[in-house]
Amino acid sequence: MRLRAPGLDTPGLALLAVAVAWLSTAAAIGLVEPTETRYAEIAREMRAGGDYLIPHLNGLPHFHKPPVAYWATALGFAALGENEWGARVPAALASIVTLALAIPIARRRFGRLGIPSGLVVWTLGTALLFFLLGRSVATDPYLAAAVAGFWALAPSAWALGALGLGFLVKGPVVLVPTVLTVLIAASLGRDRESLRLLGPARGWWLFAAVALPWYLIVAIRTPGLLGYWLTEQLWQRYATHVHQRPGPPWYFVGVLVAGSLPWTAAVIAGLARLWRERGEREARLLLCWLLVPLVFFSFSGSKLPAYLLPCFPAAALIAARGWSRPGAAVRWTTAALLAGVAVAGWTLGPGALGHVVGGRGAEPIALPPSAHLALACIAYSATWMVRARPARGALLVLFGLTALSVALAPYEGPLGSPRPLARVLAENRARGEPIVEFARFNAGVPFYLRETVRLLEVPRETAFEDPARHPAAFVTRDSLASLGAMHPRVWILGPQGASAALALSLGLQYQRVAGGKHETLGFVTR
Repeated sequence: MRLRAPGLDTPGLALLAVAVAWLSTAAAIGLVEPTETRYAEIAREMRAGGDYLIPHLNGLPHFHKPPVAYWATALGFAALGENEWGARVPAALASIVTLALAIPIARRRFGRLGIPSGLVVWTLGTALLFFLLGRSVATDPYLAAAVAGFWALAPSAWALGALGLGFLVKGPVVLVPTVLTVLIAASLGRDRESLRLLGPARGWWLFAAVALPWYLIVAIRTPGLLGYWLTEQLWQRYATHVHQRPGPPWYFVGVLVAGSLPWTAAVIAGLARLWRERGEREARLLLCWLLVPLVFFSFSGSKLPAYLLPCFPAAALIAARGWSRPGAAVRWTTAALLAGVAVAGWTLGPGALGHVVGGRGAEPIALPPSAHLALACIAYSATWMVRARPARGALLVLFGLTALSVALAPYEGPLGSPRPLARVLAENRARGEPIVEFARFNAGVPFYLRETVRLLEVPRETAFEDPARHPAAFVTRDSLASLGAMHPRVWILGPQGASAALALSLGLQYQRVAGGKHETLGFVTR
């Protein structure tokens, strides 16, 4: 009897390919400001100060998020060093767990829909949003893993343990793609059986044991913290624009359409098929997993693409459903999208790269060889989509996206990483020379330099800090002039043009050294 080698449709091979691609390029680009650098710096300060209970950012308590992402990053630092590998590998592993959980979700939770689990892994691993954000240093990869854990393990008590872990990752938002989704699906179908997914009563004790201790301990130790969480971090974040992340009502529709590339046509086809089958419990639950959070967050006053990340396993399942019997429209539209991306990359890429690096009106920059390889892979993948071989097409897309990550590495500074600025500062700064961040806080500077810095006119929350420690964290214009008298040079990182004006107002000399995406690095002297 002849043994056949496993094909690309095998979920294990798909999972292995995506894992290798993600992990091998985790450190290709430096940590990106502001989110990745902020989480990495908090984890670094946890290790430096030994306080794993209360997160600190540049020496000040920082209660914006629960601690799981910080703990995971600190663990990565302990294993791999305080660098990009240590920061991103834990997040990448969380997303690989999400990919692995998508297999039992397809087979067990939505098995009646006949969705091929291997194709689910391919679509999720190569969907643009999940590829870009799946290994980002933030809460969202860990939240996505917790949500996937709920859907894979429900209705067991362990599913509620995963829900508790998600609560410790990002708070009550974990209930939206899980509990709220199940309740709405059950209500729409008048289906009490769906409520069994919310687990046995004893499972909620496990949820409480996992989710609540950190909140209770920290709230007891920090007067006023509970009100801060409920008002500023929960209500104001959802109901107001105080965090300055507004967006139109259709914002997350655009995120879904763009973030699902190159599988957008398959998602639309899958949605249409599931809508026709919405009378079935599995179809209704899968539709709600994607659409309920999308609608919920569309009413939020604070919008970021990453909010939709925990819904992308559902989008991948729906896309795989659309590909299970692909019509000509799905095949040719997907192929056209991929071919269009490749053509746009070759024709518009040099100008776009010149704009990113040199600013508006800059000369085009020739694409590096790895970018041409990436675009060739994406173009060739279109031929496999036409022939209804999505796994082979997805492998080429994965290779293309990975090559593109390598191609963009030399331009990490203009893309938002402060690593080049921090390197310039480390090479030129003499021992003991102070560093002041002016008007805007860049967490990458303390992270890459392994020390806290002073802040001048930088808005920071200080309600939970001992006022006696403020002089170590903040300077005024007068005290900056005093620092200038005490040290040969005081380094300033601030908005372009503003640092020179600051020095002039204080009677100091300013020397520009380097520029970043939004800031200029220089020093002042007497």
